[in-house]
Amino acid sequence: MIFMLAGDDRLAAEPPDRFGRAWLSLVVGSLLWGIVLANVWGISWTVFRDPDFLIMPAASTLALYCLWPFKRAVVALGRQLGGRSGEGRTVAVAVVVVVLAMSFMRLSPDWARWELPRLPWWVEWLRPQAKLYRVLLLMPAWGTWAMLIALKFCRPGQRTEPQLAAMARGCDALAVAGLMALLLGVSIFYFHYLGLGGQVLVPLATIIAAIAGGVGFCHVWGGLTRQGLLAANLATQIAFVMACLVGR
Repeated sequence: MIFMLAGDDRLAAEPPDRFGRAWLSLVVGSLLWGIVLANVWGISWTVFRDPDFLIMPAASTLALYCLWPFKRAVVALGRQLGGRSGEGRTVAVAVVVVVLAMSFMRLSPDWARWELPRLPWWVEWLRPQAKLYRVLLLMPAWGTWAMLIALKFCRPGQRTEPQLAAMARGCDALAVAGLMALLLGVSIFYFHYLGLGGQVLVPLATIIAAIAGGVGFCHVWGGLTRQGLLAANLATQIAFVMACLVGR
């Protein structure tokens, strides 16, 4: 997770050969972060003991989200949207946080929505009945896929960090396709209750946002760069949540 969390100087001090399999740690880390976010929300929900009062769980989860795993992604997306002006970038970061906050507060458990037949008890935990947990679990993984698919559309250049170039060489197309297939299958399974339209909308909008964001942000940065990938990661997560809300 150094690629997501470390500062530029620390990342530059790392030997590039360590990053040949960094894409795998990003995938595993994103799955773990999804579990962490869902649990933070759940704990906050339990503490405040009101099934209809979601402001505090949303705020707690948002604070963790923006201050730890995706702090640098929030800044990177703000830099992309804010242009060259320092003030513009500051405003853009604030806007990104507000959009995330509004999205989180719009999530709901949707207890009464139609669902697939009940799963056996020993695997029922894989499909949380509170639908908002499904969004939190998948968000980071879709963001990571956006970074990996960008490695296939954008080649390393002069501005590419050596560590990123090593990761791009170590991540083959089969791994990216496999992760997409997994996320696509889980998304269709998780959002079956939205009907066919929602099942198609959520993954389709996310995939389009991931590809367009990765290519577009890297183009703005003058080639494949860490900042471009971080911005694509967060933009894809926002698109995923928005698609879930629209589909609902």
